Amino acid sequence: MRSEGNDSQKGNGRIRKLLILLVAIVLFAYATEVTQVDLREPLEPKRQENLISLLRELARPDLLSYANETLSTNISVRMPCPEEVKASQVQNEGRTVLLIPNCATTTQDVLSLQGEGFPPNASGLVRWYPAESETTRRLAEFKADANGTFRVDFTMPDIRETADPQRIELQELTARHITGLSDTTLLALDKIVETVLMALMASTIGTILAVPISFMAARNLMTDIKLPLAAIMGSILLLPVGGWLGWWGTQQLVALAALISGSAFVGLGAAVVLAALAVVSVRVNPALSPAETKVAPVAITGLWLGTAVLSLLTLATLAQVGLAAGAWLQAHLGVFAFVGNFIFVLSDLLTLLLPALVGLVGILVGMSLGGRYGQEAVIRLPERAARLLTLGVTMGGTAVFVIGVCLSLFWVNLLGIREYVPETVGGQLQILILPALVVGGLAAAVSLLRPPKYPYPIGIATYTFTRSVLNITRSIEPLMMGFVFVVWVGLGPFAGILALTLHSVADLGKLFSEQVENIDDGPREAVNATGANAVQSVVYAVVPQVTPHYIAYIFYRWDINVRMSTIIGFVGGGGIGFVLQRYLNQLQYSRASVLVIAIAVVVTILDNVSSRIRTRIT
Repeated sequence: MRSEGNDSQKGNGRIRKLLILLVAIVLFAYATEVTQVDLREPLEPKRQENLISLLRELARPDLLSYANETLSTNISVRMPCPEEVKASQVQNEGRTVLLIPNCATTTQDVLSLQGEGFPPNASGLVRWYPAESETTRRLAEFKADANGTFRVDFTMPDIRETADPQRIELQELTARHITGLSDTTLLALDKIVETVLMALMASTIGTILAVPISFMAARNLMTDIKLPLAAIMGSILLLPVGGWLGWWGTQQLVALAALISGSAFVGLGAAVVLAALAVVSVRVNPALSPAETKVAPVAITGLWLGTAVLSLLTLATLAQVGLAAGAWLQAHLGVFAFVGNFIFVLSDLLTLLLPALVGLVGILVGMSLGGRYGQEAVIRLPERAARLLTLGVTMGGTAVFVIGVCLSLFWVNLLGIREYVPETVGGQLQILILPALVVGGLAAAVSLLRPPKYPYPIGIATYTFTRSVLNITRSIEPLMMGFVFVVWVGLGPFAGILALTLHSVADLGKLFSEQVENIDDGPREAVNATGANAVQSVVYAVVPQVTPHYIAYIFYRWDINVRMSTIIGFVGGGGIGFVLQRYLNQLQYSRASVLVIAIAVVVTILDNVSSRIRTRIT
């Protein structure tokens, strides 16, 4: 019986393998049909001729510039042919050139050019000087054999009828000297430096943004984060409040800094004074003093706010001074004007981003305060009061969330929804408030099903959302991102940097988070046992373990960005790819070959450097 069972299992296994083989054959057969594989096309003589021509052009890159010494031999041609067709013969320094016939009536007439007495293997061009034209036309190339003879047949590209003979010139290359690097090579060196720096900036900015995101995308760090519903909804309620206050307040400080810095020297003096006041405010803050104080928490909070305002005003003032100083340096530094441009761009970037960054900080502070006070209130209040608090906060928080999602959909114009809503944000809010409150009321009613102190896994929700955003962003090709940013900021390297930065954030965020998930939990448990909060746990237990891996990934990402920047250049994202596309479109393959060589050399060097660095770090 056991033998029969084994035989049956073997038979079933063979049938299963046969079915898998048949399915694979059918799949590849259909794939061959869909992909339109045709092995006869590469064998066509015309395609082979085009391929050989392309490879030969790529095999002679325009790396060097030359000074050519030539010998010109002129011979006449008539258009149209006279009644008696003849040949023309000329001699020049022992060379004999014969043109048969010496005329052409149509562009189909074949002319034969024969030469004798040329140096062995001599080569050159045959040019025609059309009548009443300032440009020449290339007719053919010639190359003598070992005996110094050649023959080339050609047709005239155009017929210019004249009474007098026209000139055909044989331009023989007699000597060639290298004079240095070609213009193509110099351009390639300039653009490859631009490409490497684009990749460096994108990798740096992407790393700065990806590091905090990676902690939110690490499952082991987010699993234990659980909050009652009142804390979650309190965070949502204060999110727009903190963000708006931070953005609006910083906008006012930037405007005040511009007013103060009407003169660069006055602005610099004001910045020094403001910085000094900020330092004094920090030093007198009782919260930083090791001695015990009885100062009210409200006073300490006021000192912190004052310090923050002074610090922001100092930065805004320095940015205004930097704009003036950068513009002046650009105009007076000559060759080193790029230093002034760097200062100007940094100052301009600080002026533009400061309100947004402070607004982001305001969002984080608002969410932190909302979550903290919501959790404390639910824990301290009795059951009934905690339930009522949860009910009210849930209704408000859900309404805010619904309004935020709807405004985002209106802005994106999902499915053309903007055609059916008011244009202004105020008008949109008017039609959203009532539905949002209704949905908030339903959510509040549902919240009654759970105790007010029930811990909801907000960490897992944050992890899932962050990972989803990273995966969606990574799935979008950098080429598409480059096209979008070119439309937004225009042609040039800036668009390429933005595209590479966005893709770097998504890619590094995932790689970093996976390293966080693979850490040893022992140090983290030890730090938590001392009473450390979540931030301290990350700083002292997680960061030391992942830092070497983070550095290795940063260098690897720089290597990737160099290669990606070449492709992004095809849509106008700057770098060497933009020039490469132009040469390919113009069929200038010998010049394109120089750029390909530059890309290959730089990618190889960076790959070896990053590989060595990663090996030493890990």
